[in-house]
Amino acid sequence: MNDLQEQLKDLRDIHLPDPVSVWPLAPGWWALLIGIPLLYFILRIIFRRLMMPKYKKLALSQLKNIAANFAVSKNKTETAGEISLLIRQALVAKIGHAEVAGLVGEEWLAYLDKLSKTHAFTQGAGRYIISAPFAKQADVDIDELLSATKKLLGKL
Repeated sequence: MNDLQEQLKDLRDIHLPDPVSVWPLAPGWWALLIGIPLLYFILRIIFRRLMMPKYKKLALSQLKNIAANFAVSKNKTETAGEISLLIRQALVAKIGHAEVAGLVGEEWLAYLDKLSKTHAFTQGAGRYIISAPFAKQADVDIDELLSATKKLLGKL
């Protein structure tokens, strides 16, 4: 027993390790801090694309077709008429026939400006959508008109 007590005297006290500090964060926490917001934004973009209204997808697709047809035919009058018709159809699908059908002329252009939050229709190339479809030869910048229409359809 004496031998056991001598051995116990030789033992040192238990030393606890230093407490774990919060900083610097472990790599896993950094991955979570960056990954969760990134995942949120990626899923949000995917959800928006999947839930985009069908009329909007169709309208944007039709606008691409109109641009491709113009690249081949170079017919400004026909293209302006197609764009005018496309805008009217998209807005009837989105807003309804009762509100959109009665708008003509400057009132129609002002309404399009209000929706697109620009002045592309009352002051820019968009002005020609009310007269170009009926003109024998349209003098309109179709690229600017296509751009304004794309912005408008994007805001729907």
